Amino acid sequence: MSEIFLIRHGQASFGQENYDQLSPVGVRQAKIVARYLSKMGKPFDAVYCGKMNRQVKTAEELIERCRVRKVAIPQIQPSLSFNEYDSLAVWESLIPEIIQENPSLSKNLEQVYTDKKSFQILFEQVMDRWISGAYDLPGSPKWSDFKKRVRQGLKDIMRRHSSKMQLAIFTSGGPISVAIQLALGISDKKTMEISWQIMNASITRFKYNDRGFALSGFNDIAHLELEQDEQLLTYR
Repeated sequence: MSEIFLIRHGQASFGQENYDQLSPVGVRQAKIVARYLSKMGKPFDAVYCGKMNRQVKTAEELIERCRVRKVAIPQIQPSLSFNEYDSLAVWESLIPEIIQENPSLSKNLEQVYTDKKSFQILFEQVMDRWISGAYDLPGSPKWSDFKKRVRQGLKDIMRRHSSKMQLAIFTSGGPISVAIQLALGISDKKTMEISWQIMNASITRFKYNDRGFALSGFNDIAHLELEQDEQLLTYR
């Protein structure tokens, strides 16, 4: 069987003007996961990543680490298939109606960029509406389209690398959760709930052949835990 490692990017810059860049902690996480992956016995046959800055920069740490250690590594192949969904566009399309229905949540809205707990309370409600498909607006992102994009990207890669290959894909929590849904057949709601648990710089593994696609490891952060620094254990 072939194996795919889906690696979530290091921590992004929550609350900053440009979210799509690694925070100082995110840079450390990217270096640690790169060090771990570069020491594996079997090198990667292909390396893919989404086209978002935080995904690309995390992937580049692996390439740099392999060069330092003189370990052969293919060039990164960027793919839009593994970009995260446009959470800002989803937020802007759905949050006004949520606040209108429940004005008490406006307090959380005021704190959303400074308090991660307040952000999560509102964001979960936005995501529940989004995945239902019942609140889709013309021109706004659709959960069904996002799932289709990620699944097609995975299928294209599996078709391209069909036998006894080891692949790395640097991506985000959304695409990883969709891959888990593809493997396990779980509901959209459970898929979104799983996405909240996927940690920065974690590794989730899948095995595949012409008979199927299976989850073989979830949210591995042992490489981070060995550093004995709780600041490295982050969700966003």
